[in-house]
Amino acid sequence: MGALPNFAGLTNKNIFLVEFREPYAERTLRDETTTNIRSLIFSPKGGYLAYRTDKRAEIVQCSDWSVAGSIEGNIKDMLFSPLDNYFMAWEMFLMNKDNPQGKPNLHVYNIAEKAVVASFTQKLQSGWEPKWSADEKIFAIQAGNRVLIYEDGNFERYTHTINAEKLNCFSVAPSTAPTYYFSIFTLGKSGQPSVWKVLQYPNFELEKAVVSRTCFQADKATFSWNRRGTNIFTLTQTDVDKTGGSYYGKQSLSYGDVKGNAGNMVFNKEGPIHAIAWNPGNWNEWLAVYGHAPAKATLFNAKCDPLFEFGTGAWNTIHYAPDGNHVLLGGFGNIGTGHVEVWDPRGYKRLGKCAAPDTTSLQWDPRGETFLTATTYPRLTQGNGYKIWHYTGVLMHQRTCVDKENLLSIGWQPGSYPKSELSRAAPRGLAPVAPAPVAAYRPPGARNKPSTFTLHEHEKPHRPGEAVNAVPSKQALKQKQKREARKVRNAEEKASGETPLPAEQGAPARPAFVSTGDPEKDKKIKNINKKLSDIEKLKQQRAAGKPLEINQKAKIETEAALLKELGQLRL
Repeated sequence: MGALPNFAGLTNKNIFLVEFREPYAERTLRDETTTNIRSLIFSPKGGYLAYRTDKRAEIVQCSDWSVAGSIEGNIKDMLFSPLDNYFMAWEMFLMNKDNPQGKPNLHVYNIAEKAVVASFTQKLQSGWEPKWSADEKIFAIQAGNRVLIYEDGNFERYTHTINAEKLNCFSVAPSTAPTYYFSIFTLGKSGQPSVWKVLQYPNFELEKAVVSRTCFQADKATFSWNRRGTNIFTLTQTDVDKTGGSYYGKQSLSYGDVKGNAGNMVFNKEGPIHAIAWNPGNWNEWLAVYGHAPAKATLFNAKCDPLFEFGTGAWNTIHYAPDGNHVLLGGFGNIGTGHVEVWDPRGYKRLGKCAAPDTTSLQWDPRGETFLTATTYPRLTQGNGYKIWHYTGVLMHQRTCVDKENLLSIGWQPGSYPKSELSRAAPRGLAPVAPAPVAAYRPPGARNKPSTFTLHEHEKPHRPGEAVNAVPSKQALKQKQKREARKVRNAEEKASGETPLPAEQGAPARPAFVSTGDPEKDKKIKNINKKLSDIEKLKQQRAAGKPLEINQKAKIETEAALLKELGQLRL
């Protein structure tokens, strides 16, 4: 593995490789002679690259880009094991005259031995993926209402099983020997709630679960373990929200740990849970984006105590850099703005921001210094291409597909690389090519006037406990208006009585106020001076190019009469 990271991309014409250095030249790994390439993936350690066609899946060794192995078949999905030792390929489950019961369609390939070492039947593409422990000593696969567990790479016979009625899904914690943990989710029936549990290997009796949580409204679940495999979040969701509160179904988030602590997470803003993510560099911190637009982002510790509020924004995704030093909040897909902010989650500082509209794929480089955004086919058929951004929001490189060229996928090669100067300072950037923003519609009566209406009240970043965006009471607003009016009145009286406002060029200057000795005349003089001060302000606004209303123009026309009356009062 070289000193610089690479990234590889797939178009409808070739597979290309780019070494991360200017001028970011693309090297072709596979050209048009390799037909019908559907997708590609890197292995977790970066040792291999795999791509699939409608006839086979091929494994390429990244050290010299030679073929390390292949599996024949119409492969639809593929996956590497955590340590790059195994490759798994899934093809469509088919029944025909020769195989009326169908045949195994999930194959486990040992890369070193260049052989398929196990095959299983997984009829559905959803949830076909087997689960591994981080050290690859445990291999588990769901078969109906059972989880079959194999040990130490021996696939001849499973050693343990988890049996649970109406088993929906399961997960394996990213822990290593000798302690492993499994999580399972079972659907409720006949008025009974759904349940998720945490079980400690090898004691898989459901009654002895480390954690057991019920949820009455849940059709599916997603598990999220921290880096050490000690804490877990379970996001449950219904297929349809019968209350009509959410288009995507009702959600709930609960948590647990291997010590048996558990509970339900309640956020301080109503609305959907858009994303949650553990910090890969700190197993004790996690971040959530939640709530109705504009969504709110909050950093929590493992006990679910808030550490920092990032405020609100057009966000629905979270992307941590591999070392956890940077975290990216983005708004893509149905948000549509492509708004990106990068933060330092340790110092609670915003490091940069940019706009990457039409992004369908985003990934940090292995060093956590830059990130890559891409617009891919078939999600979007126009504007395919990719961009490389510095974490401060500076655009470093962009490539747009030419006519009749589509970008299908792209990604960084994982691995360990030394930090570069990019970790300390931003480079010179390019000007991003983006369509000019379209101004919001305003009715004719509101044009050329300051806006007093906002669609959303945005919350600023702050630490928990700090007062922010407090909504004042009606009485407080009235008192504020009175204070502002008093300040304006005092300033005008001071200006009219001591130092007159500078007159518009060509207009006669008004003399400073001098008492006539008659209280009635003095009162009239002060009133006229106040009107003349208002006229001076309107004339200054007109000189600055601001359009005036009809009544304001009429007020200016009274200036001569007021000056004449003022002169008579001073006699």
